[in-house]
Amino acid sequence: MEYVRVHTTPARNEIDPLPYLDVLPELAPRLPPGAREFATDPDHYDFYSQRCVKDLALERITINEGDAYIELGFRHNCWKHEEDLTIRYQGVTHYESTVSTGVIAWSVLVLDEILPHPDGCRYEMALNSGFVALTCQDLTATWTEAICPDK
Repeated sequence: MEYVRVHTTPARNEIDPLPYLDVLPELAPRLPPGAREFATDPDHYDFYSQRCVKDLALERITINEGDAYIELGFRHNCWKHEEDLTIRYQGVTHYESTVSTGVIAWSVLVLDEILPHPDGCRYEMALNSGFVALTCQDLTATWTEAICPDK
């Protein structure tokens, strides 16, 4: 990631979204509408917000080559979130991931960053088990109510 700082070790995570948040007002007008809405949501990087992406668990990756979209599903963390998050990336021109299919259930989102790109936007996310990066025309982020058994 270019601005968000993420350094993970087995003992702890050192994360800092502030450099990205400092440049986001300049970057936002150059992002496609869906990416801009998602990146500039005030809760996105508020670690105490229920709609902060930190600590969501990657639950599934769906790749639809025919329609050129990829969808990532994130499961809530009952201690922090009350909703699951689905992100659909439309017009995907590049996808890379170091997350193996065997560890998806253990992959937790540390932080992410969305940057303008000639094809639309570049979305990068650091997970505790690797990273995922996509380039796409735009994205749609949808929060849906989740059920926590203890609540």
